[in-house]
Amino acid sequence: MLPPKFKRSKFGNYLSEKLYVYDKAVTDFVWWDRQKRHANYMISMLKENSIATLVESIPFDSRHEINTGVEAYSVYENKGIKFNVVDYRDPETGKLHRFVTTLPMTINPGTIAMLYFKRWTIEKTFNNTKTRCSSFQL
Repeated sequence: MLPPKFKRSKFGNYLSEKLYVYDKAVTDFVWWDRQKRHANYMISMLKENSIATLVESIPFDSRHEINTGVEAYSVYENKGIKFNVVDYRDPETGKLHRFVTTLPMTINPGTIAMLYFKRWTIEKTFNNTKTRCSSFQL
């Protein structure tokens, strides 16, 4: 569960306190590093060609149910900008996914993976609906 500061109040500011879950095509670490100052955070897939240096491992409770499938939780750095990476292996498919985030390291890595997969489920549902609707003749 996300801390209260990530929940939008009815008086929420459009410039701060947001969580964005993006496709991997839009990861701009310099921009997101500045956004952290306004409590704007992101989760995305790490691009395969990303170049970064491992800084440290982040301890997490691997026995907690939410972290099932998480193989590693680490801080990486690219050009002086630090970000967290979750290595998650899907228990059903065995496929390794690498999620990048600017969320604080106190957030469970399994929560980060779950939030990205929720985004992916919504996108796939939208695409399937769009495909089905395009077959109707007006």
